[in-house]
Amino acid sequence: MDDSVEELEPDMWRVHIGGITRIIRYRRDSKTFAPWDVTSAEGRSLWSAASLESAFRWIQARTGYPAEALFTQALLEHSARLGAARADVAEPSAWSAKRQSGPG
Repeated sequence: MDDSVEELEPDMWRVHIGGITRIIRYRRDSKTFAPWDVTSAEGRSLWSAASLESAFRWIQARTGYPAEALFTQALLEHSARLGAARADVAEPSAWSAKRQSGPG
């Protein structure tokens, strides 16, 4: 089975599981308690959820496939990518290190 979870952009995920594709997207301008939308691949609205985790649980309940396990794996991979990117950026320069230590 070719199941996958992919972060398309920040706060937008594509879930392909059991031959079904769903898109989960966060509505930033929403004034609701359920700002996460679950849509079909064609963009038809299917469900609104209070959290990203809840959206994945809804997909899991509807498909009968372990979407939460895929979600966890995707988050781990995403965190690893972010951690590597932050490590590259977080390396302080000699100038900023001297500046932070105060007058010398």
